[in-house]
Amino acid sequence: MDPIAEMNKRRLSKILVNCDMALLKKLSGQAEALEKIRIERAPQTSLVMMKTRDSVSMQPFYMGEVLVTECAVSVRNTFGIGVVIGEQPERAYRIAVIDAALNAGLPAVKDWSPVLEAAEKRMTGQRKLEHARASASKVNFDTMGEFHDQR
Repeated sequence: MDPIAEMNKRRLSKILVNCDMALLKKLSGQAEALEKIRIERAPQTSLVMMKTRDSVSMQPFYMGEVLVTECAVSVRNTFGIGVVIGEQPERAYRIAVIDAALNAGLPAVKDWSPVLEAAEKRMTGQRKLEHARASASKVNFDTMGEFHDQR
């Protein structure tokens, strides 16, 4: 089975939302070169309620509204959507084109798996580096009781 087909939407979305714009332009450009892209809903901003989970009770709740940019396109009558946090119309459009190309099974999609996985590895490495930097500057706060107990 094709590795790109095995990549679930959540993982793919995480890669596309966080990767650099050059990669999005490259992949969406390949799809645009192969097929006519029809814009179903031009990139537009809207507000959505952000759902999260309480860390103590583990109950879901709505944290508040978040500004997003969303776009919908179609390729071969197959839809693709792009939704990103913030005002990023080009990123939303590019993600929608890539999503539509994947959903339509365009031939270029077969070559995308190694590129997307490499981007995911770069992002994971950057995240680990940021975590290491933050951990290095972590402050250890002792309570007065702990301080006096050590004397």
